[in-house]
This record gives sequence, C-alpha cells and structure tokens, in this order.
Amino acid sequence: MRRKYDIRNKRNFIIILVIAIIIIGIFSLFIYKYKQAGKIAYDIKTGCILQDDKKNFINIDEDAVLKVRWSGNYYLIYQDKKIGLGKKVMVFDTISNAMKLYGKYHEIKEDGKIEEIKDETTLANTSDTKFYKLDDREYLLIDREITSTDKSIDASHYLLVELDRMGNAKLSNYKLNLKTINPTTLLTSKYSFDIANEILKYNKLEIDLKKIIGTTNQYKPDTPEKKEEATQITENQNVVNANVAGNNQVVNNNTGGGEEETNIEEIIAKTKATSIIRVSEGLTQVDIDYVVFDPYSEYKSVYATIVRNGVSENIKMSDTDTHMVLTNLNPDTAYNVKFYYTTIDKETKETVTTKFEEITVKTKKPVYSVVGDKISGIKKNVTYKVYLQEGYNISKIKMSFTFKYNDIDEDNNPVIRNKTLYKELTVNSGDKVALDLGEGFSFKDYDIVPNSLARINVESVTGSNGTIIINSYFPFKIGG
Repeated sequence: MRRKYDIRNKRNFIIILVIAIIIIGIFSLFIYKYKQAGKIAYDIKTGCILQDDKKNFINIDEDAVLKVRWSGNYYLIYQDKKIGLGKKVMVFDTISNAMKLYGKYHEIKEDGKIEEIKDETTLANTSDTKFYKLDDREYLLIDREITSTDKSIDASHYLLVELDRMGNAKLSNYKLNLKTINPTTLLTSKYSFDIANEILKYNKLEIDLKKIIGTTNQYKPDTPEKKEEATQITENQNVVNANVAGNNQVVNNNTGGGEEETNIEEIIAKTKATSIIRVSEGLTQVDIDYVVFDPYSEYKSVYATIVRNGVSENIKMSDTDTHMVLTNLNPDTAYNVKFYYTTIDKETKETVTTKFEEITVKTKKPVYSVVGDKISGIKKNVTYKVYLQEGYNISKIKMSFTFKYNDIDEDNNPVIRNKTLYKELTVNSGDKVALDLGEGFSFKDYDIVPNSLARINVESVTGSNGTIIINSYFPFKIGG
C-alpha cells in the first residue's frame, strides 16, 4: 500500500514540476518580449501623417518617435503625449511621397502569390503599385493614381478601404474621406478592386480576397432573382399603400402560385437608403454630402446634431438637397455629428426619432512656417520670416526664441538649461520681423552649448475662433 502512495506522490510531484516549468517559461517569455519591445523605436519625421487608433489623422510638425508594446500595439510619443495607434500603422511622408508600414500585412502580388510582411516595411515611392489586405474587410491600395470606374473617386499615392458588413466602404487618405453606398470598383495602373465583392483582378487573374484570412462581409451581389424580388417588393408596397396601413399585413402574391405573408416594416426598411457619403474637412467648416431616400414620404424631418462649444445644436437637413456645410467651427478640433430622421407611428401617432448615422469629423490645423534670418548681438534681436496659413485670418501670433546654455545647479553640478524669450505681435505673411532679445541681453553672459541648435518657434495664433497651439519651429546654429 505504501508503494502505491510513493508512486502516486512521485507522479503528482512530476505533474507539479512540469506545470511550474511551463509557468516559468511563459513568464520568462513575457519578460523577454517586454524588454525586446522596449528597445524598438522608429523616428517619425516632420511632414509625415498617420492615423491614431480612432482613425483621426495626425500631422507631424515636429519630430516624433514610434514605439511598440509587447502586445504588438504601436504608440506615438509626440508633443509630450503617448498616442495609441493600434496594431497596424501607415506613415505617409507628404514631402517625399514615401510610405512606411508597421505591423503585419498581407501583400497580394501580381501573380496571385501572398507575402506576409511585418515589423517595418519601407515603400520608397508610392508610385509603385501595391495591394495589401490588412484585416477582415480592410485593405490598402497604393499607386500614383487611384480612381473609380465612374470617375467619382480620384485619389493619389494611397487609399485605405474599410468595409462594413453590408459591403459599403469608407475610403480615406490624407486628403480624402468619403463613404460609398453603391457597389464601387477602384482602378489603378495594374489592377481593379471590386470593393463590395472583395474581388481583385490583375489582367485576367481574378483573386477572391474573402479566402485570405476570411471575411465577415455579408454583401450579396445582384442577381436576376434578386432584381425580380426587388421589383415584387415595390409592387407589394404599392398594394399596401393603396389599401390599408398596418404593421403586419397579408399581401396576395399570385406569381408564386400561393399566398405569402410579408412583413411591411421589412419591405420599408429594404427601400430606405439614408446615409452620409462624403465628408470634407476644412479649417473652420466641414462639408458633408448625404443622400435621403424617402420614396413614400415617411420622414417628418431630417436633421443633424452637433455639440459646438459645449452647446448642442440641431441643424435641419433637406430631403431634396444632398449637401450641407457646418460653419463657424474651431480649427484643429474634433466634432461628433449625429444624424436623425423622425417619423409618425401609425398606431400611436407619436413622433419616433431614429438615428441613421454618427460620424466624428476634425477640422484642419492651420499650417504656419518660420524661417530664421540672423541673430544680431549688437541690435540684440533675432530676425525671421513667418509664413501664414492662407484663408485663415489671425489677430495675434506668439513667437519664441530658445537656446541652450551650460549652467551650475544648487549642488554645484553642471546642467544644461534652456533660455526662452517670448513675444506677441501681428504680422503679414512673408514679412521680415525681429524678436527683441531684451535690454541688457548679451550672448556673452551665457555659456552656449557647443554645436547645439537654437529655435524660433510659432507658439500659437489667435483669431476669431480663439487661440490655437501651433508649435512650428525653425532650428539653426547661433552665429550661423
């Protein structure tokens, strides 16, 4: 009996030992991945543009660093902030038209072969045609020019395509942001992409993209049977409208040789197509193209709701027009816009409000640049030129001049400090202006850090829409 207990104890000990080794191995792997991820960093240059994990565009106007967590999620260290970017990041250089991809992508090549790329991928020129599947219902097209078959879409360099489950797509890049509600085919110099059906064609080679990492797309292409069904639905609706209103009624269909029960609410839902199809953001306004399809005049009203400066406003939308403009917005500001239509309940006669769309738009940030001229130790000023955003008037601009110098702290240890001088003024674009360094100021009073760069900075601008932080700077050597 004791021998059996010894064997059982040994077996339990071995099991516990194996489990402990596995736990230690997993924990060690976690520590290793954590340490390795902490070492990975990529420099993001001024002039680049990318999206955060909420699909908001970020314009890089000063140096930034891209890092990755052990989980594979990227984040951006920019202007003393950590900004989440998700597991896939696309960085477009607006100056060189180069692009860098971070994360895992599936490139579909011209011969139909699939290549998985990961970590950092550099595309030196976005004129070279590429096609990537990023995730379920998410694609990236790259080419010098990207258009649609009906020429309603015209993009350049790259285009991100994100489908919903019904085959509609959001199309976006650094200049374009729109939504499709009809089946659309995109064209490049080498391939065509049928968005809703997820079909890629290189010449005669047709590739079903749904078979690559799968899809949750529920779009069904039109067939003769579907078209006949749609015609029958319209006829049924006419019969109902001509007779008795109700939520659920029986409609006689003799085409099928019998009686068929049809839910009228489902018929109505199938004939409605109210949606936002294109959004164009400006400095202080946002243009929105939309479609309101109400063939049976059911809508009592259609309107948008926006929160502006803490106050919610309703903006009436026309059921005959297709364009609206949101004005008097603050630059570089995100706004949540909700769209509603109201109907009258046939039984209670009460007004029913339905939200059919919700989007987040962000106005553009004004672009300012500054170019240094010279520093005068005699006149004690820094001269420079400021180039202002065209079409956005300002009343005041805040400038600063910063340089580094060696100093001693309270414990008599050497430290490097920043000296910053500020000035507020009004200027015209391209004017040469001077920032006074102040009475009694002399560079001789400071031990300038050798080979360090000073910087002239446009701190902020103030206009009718308030003060906007800019932080656009020009670096140069003192005495240069």
